[in-house]
Amino acid sequence: MDNPNPSTDFPEDATLAPGQLPNPSRLEDGSFRTTAFPDSAVEAMRKAALNVMEIDSVTLVDSSSAQERLPQSPMIIRGKLRVSAEAAFSELRPKFEQVGHTPMLRQEDDGLVALRALPMVFNQKRGIAWGPLILLIITLISVFLVGVGGELYVPFPTAVQYVINDIEPNPEIIPPDRWPSDADFWRAMGIGGLYTLSLLGILGAHEMGHYLVARRYKVDVSPPFFIPLPIGILGTMGAVIAMREPAPNRKIQFDIGVAGPLAGLVLAIPIVLVGLSLSEVSTIEEVRQTLPPSLQDQLVTISEGQSLVYLGAKLLIFGEILPNGERDVWIHPIAFAGWAGLLVTALNLIPIGQLDGGHVMYGLVGKQMNRLRVPVIAALFSMAIIGSIRDTVTALPAEAFTNPLFQILQVIANSPLPGWSGWWLWGFLLLFLVRQHAPVLDEITELDPNRRALGIAMIVIFVLIFTPVPLVINTAL
Repeated sequence: MDNPNPSTDFPEDATLAPGQLPNPSRLEDGSFRTTAFPDSAVEAMRKAALNVMEIDSVTLVDSSSAQERLPQSPMIIRGKLRVSAEAAFSELRPKFEQVGHTPMLRQEDDGLVALRALPMVFNQKRGIAWGPLILLIITLISVFLVGVGGELYVPFPTAVQYVINDIEPNPEIIPPDRWPSDADFWRAMGIGGLYTLSLLGILGAHEMGHYLVARRYKVDVSPPFFIPLPIGILGTMGAVIAMREPAPNRKIQFDIGVAGPLAGLVLAIPIVLVGLSLSEVSTIEEVRQTLPPSLQDQLVTISEGQSLVYLGAKLLIFGEILPNGERDVWIHPIAFAGWAGLLVTALNLIPIGQLDGGHVMYGLVGKQMNRLRVPVIAALFSMAIIGSIRDTVTALPAEAFTNPLFQILQVIANSPLPGWSGWWLWGFLLLFLVRQHAPVLDEITELDPNRRALGIAMIVIFVLIFTPVPLVINTAL
């Protein structure tokens, strides 16, 4: 969008005197041709600006707002608002949109307000979202297969052939004591369905919370994109929603951000409680005895991590803090789905970038939230380092600890400091992919007291549901 014929009578970045507005007749030489700024648009926007602000200066520029990932803004009006920023934006937006532009308000260091005119209009109508629908169907299948597979001792296709088609597996590959009975197969199918409904219900509620609140404010967002992962322990990597336009102000962005976690928690907490009530407290040896004989020497456990809320839920259901010695909850798949919902909610509430927690912090403190980026990522990498040290020490033979270096590593591994090697992935994702908070059009409007109280409550919720060590896989049993 470079101007091939820059004006010599009215150069780029020209600033008019206080109170003076650009004369439309001076723009006929092509000064605004770079951003398709017709005289009628300038006239309409300057009149709209005069209704809500005392104008100090008008600057014509040909620069990019790349730091905010927004289009070029060829005109900046500076001055003092006569009304609140929220009221000013509400009055300016429809008038700017009538001439193909969108207003953007920013507070400047000198106390003046900068009104920019973005040469585009958001919230375009769209057709049927076939992509998200197809991904949802694939994710339903993926999560269901993982849920069923967790209840069987043979691969799901093998179980189908045996139970439905009466084709026996090769006993040299799959011992007969692992073959499912008809009752075992249909029980696994039922539990797989319940697991799917529980997990995707939580994730779906989370994303629909974002979606419905965004639509209520007429902010253009995509439908939820569910991500299938049939080889994982959940069957999915979660879901995401893309904001196709900036939120009008920090209040609305805050509302959209908190709606997802709150909606997800409304389902996750009761699902955890119901799932735990279906679970049993056992020792590893008691569980081993329930396995087919051919699997009893191959037991592998995956221990879910403990958040304060999850520990409290186990205390409520079982009347004791678990794990307790060798006793722990052998959780039902519904409980595992609820636990996963709490974990996903906590991950989304990490206060950085465009995560839900980032929206919350941006609403509370504005651009000051950028100061949290380095300490948050440093904390994740610190836990990743400790987790990796712990994994390394666990894998080393006993004779290795005669080395002083390994002795130091052993001290770190045995310390109570939280650590999980999986934080490497999250740390790098946040470092390279989640860099900035999402911009808003009106950056001046702040949260009201009720929203501030809710924002502080969301920080407390994050602390209560965060799991420093989400998963522990133990094969040495």
